[in-house]
Formats: sequence, C-alpha cells, structure tokens
Amino acid sequence: MSATWIRITPGLSKGIHVINLLELSRFEQFLNRILVKLKMNNNEVFSQEEQEKLTKLFKVDEESLVMSIKTLKYLLKKMLKFIFVPLTLRTDLKSLGLCDEKADVIVKVWSSETRPILDQFSKETSGMSQDDLNFTWKLNAELSSDYCKKTKIPKAYLSLTNHKGHTEIELTHSELYSMFINFEQIQNELDNL
Repeated sequence: MSATWIRITPGLSKGIHVINLLELSRFEQFLNRILVKLKMNNNEVFSQEEQEKLTKLFKVDEESLVMSIKTLKYLLKKMLKFIFVPLTLRTDLKSLGLCDEKADVIVKVWSSETRPILDQFSKETSGMSQDDLNFTWKLNAELSSDYCKKTKIPKAYLSLTNHKGHTEIELTHSELYSMFINFEQIQNELDNL
C-alpha cells in the first residue's frame, strides 16, 4: 500500500535511503531544527560550519547530508498539508521506505507540531457549539373566524435564542413536516460521512 498524499520519485527514494543511514540518537534534534527553519521560511537550515559538524556526527558526506535535509523538508511540507492519524502516517512513511525508528521519530515530531493547531481547532469548534442556544416551541391553533367557519389550523412556533439574538418562526403543519424531512436528510448525510 503506497501513500496517496505523496508521489515516490527516484530522488525521494534516494533521500529516504540516506535518511535511514543517519544516526538515530541525534535524528530528532536534527528533524526539529529543520521543522523550525521550515516554519520560519528560512531556506538555509544549517550554516556551513553546522553542516560540517553534522557530516562528522552522522558519518555522511556533505552531499548526502544536503539530500537528507531537502528530503525531510519536502516530506514535512507535504505532511503539514494533511491531518493524519499517527498510525496511518507511520504506515505511509514505512511504505515510502523509511525504517521503523525514523518513521517513529517523524510521527512523534509531526504529532507534537500539529497538536497545538488541532487544539486550537478544537477550542474554536467547542466555542461554537457552546453558543448557549436555547430552543423552545409552542403549539397553537387558529380556530374558526367570521371569514372561515369551522376551521382549525394548527401552528407551531419555534423560538431560537442565543447571545447574538432571538429568532421566532411560525410554521403550519406542512411547513413543519417539510422542515423535519430536511433535517432528517441532513442527519442521513452526516451519518454517511
């Protein structure tokens, strides 16, 4: 099973091979630094002096180091455009050719990076649902009048109130039934998602 969010190219495969060769003990710090610079839109992730130290630390040549940096930047840019279940992301990364340990580190860093964003979304959506919406209804019937003898027209009055205002709707039986059918269709669509 291959990842649908990214296309595997020969260059990506080569970069992933180099990433798998990097020493695991410093890989998380290395990845975090790339992510920080990526968020700052800074093209130069490491200075020349830092790159020399990293080539010694990871025991790779400079070309391989640059390739691993570019590959990780590319993966992170692609990953930050999607919301993944961490287990699915791990599986996708492994299907790209990453070893288990590197996939785990990338998922850990990605999860810690996206957590604040998801928490913010959660706060915004929970804030919307806690609008203190108050829903009340009453049923009245219009009885016969001078113009229409012996008639009885049931009417429903729906009242919606929140901190933004108050709305009242008057509906006949057929209008109320039509609204109910529409709500039922909406519920079915939501259930099918």
